[in-house]
Amino acid sequence: MAATGARDPAESAIFEQLLQVSTDSAWAVCSSLGYPNSFVEGLTAVQPGQKMVGRAITLRYVPIRPDLREQQQALGSALNKRAVELSGPGDVLVVDSGGETGAGFVGDVITTRFIVRGGAGLVVDGAIRDLHYLRTVGLPIYIRGAHAAGSGRRIIGIGLNEVVRIGGVAVVPGDILLGDAQGVLVIPRAIAGEVAERAAATEHKENFLRATLEKGVRTIDEVYPPNEDVLREYDEYRRGANPC
Repeated sequence: MAATGARDPAESAIFEQLLQVSTDSAWAVCSSLGYPNSFVEGLTAVQPGQKMVGRAITLRYVPIRPDLREQQQALGSALNKRAVELSGPGDVLVVDSGGETGAGFVGDVITTRFIVRGGAGLVVDGAIRDLHYLRTVGLPIYIRGAHAAGSGRRIIGIGLNEVVRIGGVAVVPGDILLGDAQGVLVIPRAIAGEVAERAAATEHKENFLRATLEKGVRTIDEVYPPNEDVLREYDEYRRGANPC
């Protein structure tokens, strides 16, 4: 995924920087800033080779009831359709299905519309349909499972762009989602710039430490954490005096 769909140059820079870092490095910064419970647990990356960065549009589904179905019908359009039509470039659909894997909240057709509108990814604490096709579309997707049945079998959508719970993490509409092969990190929008900058610095330093170890000269105790000599070498490397 490219960091497209940013709302302004500042957001574009944050998206670009986050695409270069891991969820590990970004989580460490989130934790240091008071958000240790920011990594979504229990989801599987459908496209583990892809990175995902985008802002959250949230949906909430609950177990189906006849009276809730009547309320939905009165709105004239299902929740997933309304969310897709609200979406734009750089948006991620974040779906609280309560962990329900006995019905999929969305399938190939509605997801196609989401992709056309510039959608950046799906994060679903539940299931999707048409996994055989959605594996081929190049969209980062994180799910708890897949099922042949549509949402009407078990769940119904009742909430759009409200605070939801995904894999034990609270997600606020507009939060920034970072996804890699390991999973998804939820970054509050207010700290996204600092997380991107500090995580990028961590990645830069750890790339140097790995390269130092690959030379086979220094021991792990010298390099991780780095002793004074290695820190001095890193400072020279960072300033471009000693390319590694």
